[in-house]
Amino acid sequence: MLTPSEMKAVKQIFSTNETMERWRSRSREVEKPLPGSQLDLDDQIWHYFPVSEIARQSLVASTQHLNLACAAIKQADIYPSAHYTVLRGGLIGACQAVWIMGPDDRHERQQRALRVIFDFYKQSTKYAGRRLTTSTPPDQDDVDFLKERREQCRQLWDRTETLTSKQTLNLTNAITWASKFTLGPGDTADLVDLLWMELSSDAHSLGWSILTRATLDSHETSGMATFKAGGDLEPLAEAYMIIYRLLKRGWSLFDQRCETI
Repeated sequence: MLTPSEMKAVKQIFSTNETMERWRSRSREVEKPLPGSQLDLDDQIWHYFPVSEIARQSLVASTQHLNLACAAIKQADIYPSAHYTVLRGGLIGACQAVWIMGPDDRHERQQRALRVIFDFYKQSTKYAGRRLTTSTPPDQDDVDFLKERREQCRQLWDRTETLTSKQTLNLTNAITWASKFTLGPGDTADLVDLLWMELSSDAHSLGWSILTRATLDSHETSGMATFKAGGDLEPLAEAYMIIYRLLKRGWSLFDQRCETI
């Protein structure tokens, strides 16, 4: 039996169902910006992996993570750590999309997108290179192709008001920027920075984050103590709703920047 506060938390999460389902439906098809729109013009800097597509994929990834978190709650499966690991994926995707599309300045948007796109090539090149030593290696030409694209992308880097010409993608900075841009300066935006630290602890199985949601079970004479951590719906709903707000801003920006000027 849920307590009144837990029931309120569940209702908060489920109030997003209709919108989340709409975003999930949109995710099934590639959406391209209208000719002459802001994102269409942004895409001109790198045709191989357009700015609009890296932003859209960030939104899709975030949507999938939040839908997964919600699906488990519907089945009454609440996990003290794994749920927050899933929410971390939602936070990254939403904030990355907002960070790319948020600025009104085209140069800023393009340069931010190039940092994310470069990271795509960097990590995929590492993966392909590692596979060369396995029993099912990729073609060396494919690996060289990825390296070439990676370097071509890197050559387009330029300085902006927020980036140096050599500055790489920093997720922590992107999340901080996106939260302040979406939520405004203040306690709620500051909570996102704390949430990012907390969710990263869950993702890396460090455990300290679980203690922030645990209750004291018993003291021991040695000075040690036992804590219990269950599926607490209230902090879960708070984290979910903050990320939902960031994702909502991301989809709104995508629609806005895809429209013809």
